[in-house]
Amino acid sequence: MRAVGCVFEVGGETVWSPASRVGETYLALAEGLAGLVGVPTGFTAMAADFHEVDIVRFQAFTEHVFREYFRSGHELRRMMVDGVLRPSVVMLTRGGARIEPETEEQRVYLAEAEKLSGRMPV
Repeated sequence: MRAVGCVFEVGGETVWSPASRVGETYLALAEGLAGLVGVPTGFTAMAADFHEVDIVRFQAFTEHVFREYFRSGHELRRMMVDGVLRPSVVMLTRGGARIEPETEEQRVYLAEAEKLSGRMPV
């Protein structure tokens, strides 16, 4: 029987609980991106549908992807990375960490990413 949800937890607190396919898609994209940028995600699978998030490693991953996003001028690459980055920003914030923007463009991006929070169930 297939699980109906996926759980991501930081320190015993759920930071996101998407539907199974959404969680699987996010994980596949995040792990693939982690391999490309050479920084681990900080996720540990406790079960197929349950992941502990090491907030320190996850913050390093999210910050690295964030910086890469803004270093790239390639519109299509940015669009692809955005699919991982926005939910990562929300989970990071829910886990008690933040990314400090260095530019106005970055500040606006983070504010826009946080708007996704209402559509990310916990």
